[in-house]
Amino acid sequence: MRIGLLSSVALALFAGVSLQAQASGDDSCYPDWRISRDTLAGCSNLPFLSPGNDSRVNLRLLLADKKTTALAPNALNEDDLAQGFGPVPFAVYRLVPHPPAAPAVEQQGRELDTLLVSLGIQREATTAAGEQFLSGEGNRCRSNNDDSAAAFIRQVIEADIAPNERVLLANARLKLLSTCDWQGSVLLEPQLIASTQGRELTTYLLAASDFYSGRFVYAERGFAAVTLTSLPWLKETADYMIARASLNHAQENAFDEYGMPQREAVDKTALDEAEHSLLRYLKTYPQGRYNASARGLLRRVHWLAGDAKKLADDFAWQLTEASEAQRNVSIDELVEETDNKLLTSYADSVSNPLLLVINDLMWMRANNPPKLTRETLDAQKAAFASEPALYDYVQAAFALYVEHQPDDALKRLPQNVPSSLDYFAFSQQTLRGLALEARQDWQGAAALWLQLLPLATQPLQRDQLELALAMNYERSGQLAKVFASDSPIQARQVRYILLRSVAGPELLRQQINQASDPLERSTAQFVLLYKDLLRGQFATFAEDLQQLPTEPSADKLGTSLGYVYDGGQSLKLFRWSGENAQSGYACPSIAHIANTLQGDPKNPQGLNCLGEFILRNGLDGMPLEQARSAGSLGSSAADFKGETFSRLDGYKQVIANPKAPHDDKAYALFRAINCYAPSGYNSCGGEDVDKALRKSWFRQLKSGFADTQWGKSLQYYW
Repeated sequence: MRIGLLSSVALALFAGVSLQAQASGDDSCYPDWRISRDTLAGCSNLPFLSPGNDSRVNLRLLLADKKTTALAPNALNEDDLAQGFGPVPFAVYRLVPHPPAAPAVEQQGRELDTLLVSLGIQREATTAAGEQFLSGEGNRCRSNNDDSAAAFIRQVIEADIAPNERVLLANARLKLLSTCDWQGSVLLEPQLIASTQGRELTTYLLAASDFYSGRFVYAERGFAAVTLTSLPWLKETADYMIARASLNHAQENAFDEYGMPQREAVDKTALDEAEHSLLRYLKTYPQGRYNASARGLLRRVHWLAGDAKKLADDFAWQLTEASEAQRNVSIDELVEETDNKLLTSYADSVSNPLLLVINDLMWMRANNPPKLTRETLDAQKAAFASEPALYDYVQAAFALYVEHQPDDALKRLPQNVPSSLDYFAFSQQTLRGLALEARQDWQGAAALWLQLLPLATQPLQRDQLELALAMNYERSGQLAKVFASDSPIQARQVRYILLRSVAGPELLRQQINQASDPLERSTAQFVLLYKDLLRGQFATFAEDLQQLPTEPSADKLGTSLGYVYDGGQSLKLFRWSGENAQSGYACPSIAHIANTLQGDPKNPQGLNCLGEFILRNGLDGMPLEQARSAGSLGSSAADFKGETFSRLDGYKQVIANPKAPHDDKAYALFRAINCYAPSGYNSCGGEDVDKALRKSWFRQLKSGFADTQWGKSLQYYW
């Protein structure tokens, strides 16, 4: 009979926040496309041991090598794709398996119902008190459920007691099943039970009632009173429950209103009693039915006691040595609990090699004081005595990420590629490649990435190598190799990013003609036409426009252009006719506008209408104009001539042109002022202008152009 303390999931949540909340403040994740990272990016993990990974990811990589649990990333879902993810980098939640569906309550209660029928008892259709909690919600009453009731009633049926006593005890257990706080009438009158075993079961049941109701001292006494019973199940369960009652007593006032532990409020005497009782139980019952739970409770004792060494040993044993039957929670829950209760709280006290390497990587992060020092690392040699390769890896990572000494890192890493790659060997070779790139040996690193590709058979390894090789080619000026016909780089998002951010016109034209992926062809064509037009390459725009069908596809290009969630553009954009004059300012087609500006780059109507094209199609600040963060994929200089046109600069040219026609200048003033509506911030791109200039534009519009519809309609400036 497992009478609950707090669920393992809830315990993990006490010391941290949910996976999704860790991912991002707005509950969204966005990938940061790079391999080498010395700051935490929970949404951008990679399948090698890295300071930039969430510590849970690093732990899962090591556990996968130990065959404790396979690394089995969830398939990309619609949200992942809408946020621009490919297989790598990945958010930490992609490694957390979807929980299995809980069995229906009616299925859980079948054994209990069968036992009750044998006693002639018909149960009312009510939900057990322990079944009424949310998933992951912790409470001592969680195990007041059909299974624990069935376990007790099974003992009642097997005990040497009179039939009427069996019915009385079974009915009493059903009463208790309905509540987590028995404060009403007497659950069972002890004088009605005459047999010895019946009285022992009664005492146990009343102690369970005290436990569920939070009267832990009384519960301890009650369970202790039946430890001399001749009933094996009752004796073992009572011994186990003494420890649980002591632990609940110890932590009764130990959590604040947010569920965070306050160790100064822990009852140390009761906590010591709980540890003693749990150790005694495990020694007395080495194959006991509650062993897994008892070991889990010892973890909790050591956590509440702040004993980092014992806690680290607990987690290391559970993660690497225990069988599934010996764990009280799943490996996935253990990973969460290890991170929340140990790595984030006792980082400087961890000495187990498995956990120490994760801890060291975490403290190598550039923005994570106190920084790991070389002296501290050197002092860890004895702790890594059983895992020298792990120690060499940590030393190499420190040399690369903290000391920025790639040559030193290379000396500490294997110089030969092994015949197969588990995640640790893959990490060693990845670090080696990054060290080669850090010393500008692009050719050597590319050769290594290519050598590793056929060996990358574990999940996510090849995806990382394709990203690494693409970044190598980009930064070494060999972008064309990414798109060669025999290129091993087939990751779609990687190719899209490079097309929209770095590719020049010739490479874009090549992919329009030869890309096997229809979306890649359309993306290349869109990027080419857009950059031709917005960078003032009007003659080539006219030539490239000839390759566009008269009726191009209306399918929107979203994430391939860098849009997230809703949004996107189709190739129909470049057949914009300009006929819909929403502000009363008529424009010709975009092809005609480009032709006009090719002949006269300062043509007032051409500049206004190019601005109108941008405004009416929502192109202000579109993803193709957003700079990539330094060091990430696609952050090198784009191979495209010209500066991007901004509407505000176009309007300013028209305003400053003394020969601009009356209506053209009026509309330019109107639109330039509206660039700052309604927030006061520029939404049109280009160099900002101060409020005084906007005020003078407003006066100019209201005085010199009061006869126009725009002079009449504008009431404010911002």
